[in-house]
Amino acid sequence: MSGVLKNSLKGRLIKTRCHFTWNLSNKDVDIEKVQDRLYEQIQFLPAVHKYRMYNLMAFTNYLKEDYEGSIAYLEKAEEQISKIESDNTEARKTIIYANYAWIFYHKNQVIKGFKYAKKVQEIYKVFECPDKQNVLLFEAYSEEGFSLLTFHGRHNERAKDCFQRALELDPENVELNSSYAISVYRLEGFNCLKTPLDESFLLLQKAAKLNPKDTVIKVLLGLKYQDINESKKGLVLIEEALRETPEFPYLLRYVAKFYRREGMTDEAILVLSEATRINPTSSHLHHQLSMCYKKKIMALKDCAKLAKLQFQPTDNLTEEISDTVSRAIFHLEMAVKYKKTFVVAYIALAGMYGRKNQYEKAEEIFHKILEMDNVTHEEKQELHLVWAQHELCRRHCQTEAIRHFKEVIKMKSLTVFRKFAMEHCERIAKEMISKNPREKAGFELLEFIYQDDQENITEKVQQPRHSE
Repeated sequence: MSGVLKNSLKGRLIKTRCHFTWNLSNKDVDIEKVQDRLYEQIQFLPAVHKYRMYNLMAFTNYLKEDYEGSIAYLEKAEEQISKIESDNTEARKTIIYANYAWIFYHKNQVIKGFKYAKKVQEIYKVFECPDKQNVLLFEAYSEEGFSLLTFHGRHNERAKDCFQRALELDPENVELNSSYAISVYRLEGFNCLKTPLDESFLLLQKAAKLNPKDTVIKVLLGLKYQDINESKKGLVLIEEALRETPEFPYLLRYVAKFYRREGMTDEAILVLSEATRINPTSSHLHHQLSMCYKKKIMALKDCAKLAKLQFQPTDNLTEEISDTVSRAIFHLEMAVKYKKTFVVAYIALAGMYGRKNQYEKAEEIFHKILEMDNVTHEEKQELHLVWAQHELCRRHCQTEAIRHFKEVIKMKSLTVFRKFAMEHCERIAKEMISKNPREKAGFELLEFIYQDDQENITEKVQQPRHSE
């Protein structure tokens, strides 16, 4: 009998609009990263939006099989929404109640599940009449869009569609215009070839005009001004946002990105240091700090080369480079400490260990990454490229370097890592031929590169681009 009741409950729940029916999965998303974002938003965004964060936190806890944690966050969402005076409050409650029902379904507490499913159906009936149907649709599209946007990655296109549908029902809604602009901004970041570069620029301008207090929109618009070589206008917006919300880590990441791209590395480091003070366990903040230190290392090395050419002392610069490498290592160690599966940070850490002449540590990490089961093809390419550079520049082992460059090239993903590997191999092959034209190895390496490249060109011609 309990099985029949549970199936009956599921039949009702499938028809609800909530996080459990929006095809949100943890297969291709970092749940810890999503929860980090939500923690920050709960802490720093206006109280009126918190019920949504609590609702999504409940769902992410379900994905981690923490059902009690899910219920605790749904209780917070229910408490928060009761404080909001709005004509849409009852419509918003349907998503909370549906989530409750799904959680109890998964906990095998079928009677409690039916209790909340009944609450959902009672509210649905109130909104059945034509003049009220749009209220339910608006809330469903809005919250689904927000959830997809928070999950990030491949969900951005669906988030954009949800916001478009919601905006058809309320075109001047301030929050929706901001969310829609952010979703388009992210899509341009993932694939600017498929989306006109200025689309998010115009949307961000509109969102900023509708809500001048939205500091996230300000920094994104500032970054867009930087994209079109109007950095002075961008800097004004960036600094306004920084003055208005100086302790919002999510915003500080974007501010640091502007500074880093502008060559203001020290300023970026200061901003990210403040962000890590506020949120010391954020692996992504530590990783970004390490990338700033990496950029600083490059600049210091350029200064050292120039000083040598001018016969000036380089002792201070050498010491500063060593200190900066140590700082980068510290933050990368923190990044992988707080996120054990952070592949890109592990790769960067191995590279930094190599710079510090800690070869055993570097190679230990290279092998550790190969054993991880969450490494993408692109990350494997980056891994073998960094490993090849480590063998070539640190260990001076050309044979091993070539082996790793070839591993990058064998993987067909058309990334910058593959391009660099082919360029490195071509340079090595030509050097080998110039030193000894009778030696076959150089010609064989060139043949490997050109043959593989030709196959890839043919593959690209045969397979047209598909829109997502």
